[in-house]
Amino acid sequence: MTLPSEFHGPRELRIRPMATESKGRGVFAVANIALGEVIDANCTLELDEAACAAIERTPAGDHYFCHPVDESKGLLVLGLASLCNHAETPTAETSFVMDKGIGWIIVLRASRDILPGEEITRRYACPPWFDVAV
Repeated sequence: MTLPSEFHGPRELRIRPMATESKGRGVFAVANIALGEVIDANCTLELDEAACAAIERTPAGDHYFCHPVDESKGLLVLGLASLCNHAETPTAETSFVMDKGIGWIIVLRASRDILPGEEITRRYACPPWFDVAV
């Protein structure tokens, strides 16, 4: 599969990491983002079962993603999507695209209109291992 045209070419910076009072850090909009727009697309590193077990013992253990097709593997996201906090009603939907040249790409797409200053959140694929902050 090749990447859709919306992933090609320069993109305006519309998100940035910031500190939050209740969650430590998160990703926030710095411009208007419309429903359905791609917020960000990040490359990943595919982790085998042994790498997942090893990374669990490090601070990165809270930041890798479930693999979209193989439950024994994981994906380490190389971008801001790895800093998006969980929400039961998220502002972004997560999907994955396999590109034969560069591997799995995580795509964040707005699940509603997002205003500047709003946090970009996603629903984690696994049950939260922490108390969910609001």
